[in-house]
Amino acid sequence: MSFVLSPGFYGAMLLCYGIGLGLFYVDYLKDNRIASRFGVAMLCVVWLMETAFLGVMISQEHLLPFFSSAQVTIFFSWLLIAVSIVVNYLSRIDYFTFFMNILGFLFVAFATVAHGQPLNVSFGQGDLLLLHIGVAFLSYIAFTLSSIFSILYLLADSALRSKRFQSGPFRRLPPLQRLDLYAYRSAVVGLPLWLIGMILGSVWYALVSGYILILDPKPLYAVALAIMYGIYLYTRSTGRLSGSRAAWWNLICFLAVVLSFFVIGQFTSQIHRW
Repeated sequence: MSFVLSPGFYGAMLLCYGIGLGLFYVDYLKDNRIASRFGVAMLCVVWLMETAFLGVMISQEHLLPFFSSAQVTIFFSWLLIAVSIVVNYLSRIDYFTFFMNILGFLFVAFATVAHGQPLNVSFGQGDLLLLHIGVAFLSYIAFTLSSIFSILYLLADSALRSKRFQSGPFRRLPPLQRLDLYAYRSAVVGLPLWLIGMILGSVWYALVSGYILILDPKPLYAVALAIMYGIYLYTRSTGRLSGSRAAWWNLICFLAVVLSFFVIGQFTSQIHRW
């Protein structure tokens, strides 16, 4: 049991993750379906290893994996792998799994050097907090999906403009219109979840502290991020922003999400670590 939580186990996860991404890269360069299948198999191995880590941690600490930065990053990577495998199985969108798990790999790498301390919260106080975190994670997943589709859109659009689409690796991608629609619909799901998570977090803090959280950098930044995604959805739905411009704006919004997770919560907020 202790080995599962050891640095060696983390290293093994990173190695398996790296091998999987390497196999996906071979598929990208050489159109090698066998490499892609083995890449998916390696991701399944990583997912099982992360499942073991989370299971042992929960059984030993009797806490869900939401109360330190290292635990959160592993849990988020676990969700990314699960979603990417499901999408790969149901839709067969080429390169989606590759790009999705580059982010997951970075999260696992971050977890190997993160040393977050658990929050001082009991389950009696934390039920609403857990709901807030759970909804926030769903919004993170939706925003991540949206960003990956925008990345694929920009790559496919660039290949079309340079007349390399028919012979290049991105000829296996869906049409641009479908990638754009997937990105838009994922953001449509993500924004309401983000707003609900904000409300739940504010209510929890008010109940625990007796104060309304207003001036902390994290909620202020969360409001700004919601406005950014609102602008994307409104301009995209009305046709004022379309094509590559919409994709770029969506990626800017997602970079703001990453900044919120790694910087705003970690270094500026007094009550929020991610």
